[in-house]
This record gives sequence, C-alpha cells and structure tokens, in this order.
Amino acid sequence: MRSTVSEYLRGRGYDTASAGNYDAAIEHLASYRHDAIVTDVQGLPGGEEGVNFAQFNQWVANAYRSAAPAMVYLLRKGARRPHFRIDGAVIKKPFPIEALGEALRERVGHPKRGKTEPGIDLDLSSNTLRAGVREAHLTNIEATLLAYLMEHEGEILHPRDLLVDVWQYHDPAGASTLVRAHVSNLRRKLRHVLGSDDQIQTIRGKGYRFSA
Repeated sequence: MRSTVSEYLRGRGYDTASAGNYDAAIEHLASYRHDAIVTDVQGLPGGEEGVNFAQFNQWVANAYRSAAPAMVYLLRKGARRPHFRIDGAVIKKPFPIEALGEALRERVGHPKRGKTEPGIDLDLSSNTLRAGVREAHLTNIEATLLAYLMEHEGEILHPRDLLVDVWQYHDPAGASTLVRAHVSNLRRKLRHVLGSDDQIQTIRGKGYRFSA
C-alpha cells in the first residue's frame, strides 16, 4: 500500500518521502518538516521494542505544538477509532485511491507542478530516488543532502551550513570541495531519474538552492 500511495501522489505532482515503520518516520520527521503526513494507524511493521501508533500519535503532537501539518489517517474499516492528538482526515481501508488525493487537495491544495509531471519520491528507508518509473539508489549522505535541500526549497544554502547540518561537521575547512563533489553525484542521479538536474541550482559565491 505504501508504494501504491507514493506512486499515486508522485503521479499527481507531489514530492513524497516514505518510511516503513513509526521508528523511521519519527527519525525523519525530527529533522524535516512536511506539508502533510499520511499515516497508517494499524499494521506498520516494527520490532518487539518498536514504536506503536499510540506512541507515534503522542510524539507528533509534541513535535508539532504549532504549525501542525495536515494529517491523513488510514484506518481499517470496523476498527476502533483512536483519539488523534492532531485532527485530520480519516480514510477507511479499503478505499478508492482518489479519496486520498481529495483529502490532500482540501488541506494543502494542488501541488505546484502540473499534473502531468511526476513528483519526486525520496524513500529514506531504502535511500531510493524515484520519479515515474525510473529510480536511482543514493548513498546515505546523498539521501540526507537531498532531503535537506528539499526541506529548505528556495533557500540559498552555503556549503559551510550544509557541512554542519548534513555532515555534522563543525570545522568548515574543505567545505566547498566536499559539498561540491556530493552535489555533482546527486545531480548525475537526478538526471538519470528526472532527465534534468535543474532542481539544484548553483548560486555563484553563495551556495546551492533547490527548486522543484
């Protein structure tokens, strides 16, 4: 279902990131903000010590005390409805996939791009970049770098800042060379998947900017 939902949303111009369990979702959401979160209330895999929905539900409420994202909850038909800490749309499974599109359009509007252009799907559980039927595997650093650029879309990010926020380095020595090498590799994979690397722009003397 996760791959079906991601493919559907990309096909309608949304950029997506997905996680296979609540633990991975929390790890990602702790660093990156999204316009909307779609979560399955039951059935997400996790180990014996894994986070369950009740814990995830509470974590989201604490993390988004202000400016909460639009929430869409997928709930098995006939299941007891839990108390959602953040109000949102509830869609009963099984459901027509367009019900999800309608819920998102009502809450966050249409995506910025035209409906015929696929959006970017960055699957952080497998470090896979997808658009349409094409995909490329990213290294951990490439996936983290792309997620960070997408999160700060439109902002000019200096290599020194990227070195601190993405690489967790605090010595800016060699920042431009290291960041430039990884941006070059990331652009090559964007060209493979999207046919273009225009999404990452170089602003001479200032840094890089992501623009979808």
